[in-house]
Amino acid sequence: MFLTTGGPSHKASPDAMPKTASDLTGRSCDKPAVKVSLLTRGGLSLDRLASFLSVVDAGGITSAAEGDPVRQSQLSRQLKELEEFFGGTLIERRRGLFRLTAAGRELCEIARTALTRLDDFERRCAGKPVEVHLGAGESILVWMVLPRLGELLASEPAVVLTLHNLQSEEVMRRLRDGRLDFGILRRTPTQAGLKSVALKPVEYALFAPRNPVSTRRPLDPQELLSKVPLALLEGTGESNQALANWAEAQGVALQTRLRCTSLLQAAEAVKRLGMAAILPTWAESSFTAGSVARLELPTLQSLRAPLQLVWSERQGAVRNFLARIAKAISTSLTG
Repeated sequence: MFLTTGGPSHKASPDAMPKTASDLTGRSCDKPAVKVSLLTRGGLSLDRLASFLSVVDAGGITSAAEGDPVRQSQLSRQLKELEEFFGGTLIERRRGLFRLTAAGRELCEIARTALTRLDDFERRCAGKPVEVHLGAGESILVWMVLPRLGELLASEPAVVLTLHNLQSEEVMRRLRDGRLDFGILRRTPTQAGLKSVALKPVEYALFAPRNPVSTRRPLDPQELLSKVPLALLEGTGESNQALANWAEAQGVALQTRLRCTSLLQAAEAVKRLGMAAILPTWAESSFTAGSVARLELPTLQSLRAPLQLVWSERQGAVRNFLARIAKAISTSLTG
């Protein structure tokens, strides 16, 4: 998010407009004047800015200190020094409340941009690879992204890709504040300042081990689901509701025996416990060939959703090589 100053704009008259550097400084000079006002006072340093960002990212001084009382005291002191240097409150600190002020949000953006660019510059000068951060749900990372990354990593030897297992809301939050370079989401973002490109849609099917069912004739979903126990995601999500509606219409009593907190857990239940589960179709590659049956239920077609590779325009301006990486990622994941 870019911050602008409010208030009416005033157009200066031609006579009032500075024409040369000497008009600005009151003296003649051949080179632009260096702004040294920030350097004449103590309290501002890269270390303090990095500490400020660590507090912001952790959601508080205590969390950022990770139980180290010496580090907690240091963070508290550095935050106070930054506030004294800039002459304003950066973080509202009350019991049970941690919130950035408007000044804190602006400094967070400035600091993260500056430190990111300095880190990239230092890495290039030292011949080190730069780090690129991509966030998505675990099933997307494991079943969609990882199997297709070989070509991307081979084509970008100067890049280290870090994968973050995150919920969609956290992906959006980190894209906005610059902690993530890319995110993969199940919807097209509507917020200003974000760019996206469509990837392959995610589709779902019913997976079950082949052993409990006959392979001599086409599989019958009604017969399978009346005999094979189910592993479902906990809660009343769209996949559970779609399957429940289908079962009611078909007169099938579902045998739900396990509720999972992730799709990877459900896939393991198919492998190890002989259960059936609704999974993304790309999960098929994680099973031994011929070990599972995949059934396309019409009711699951409503779960089909396009995936989007998303990144921040601001982050792309700070790290101009991200446009090339975005193209490489989208090519890898749609090929």
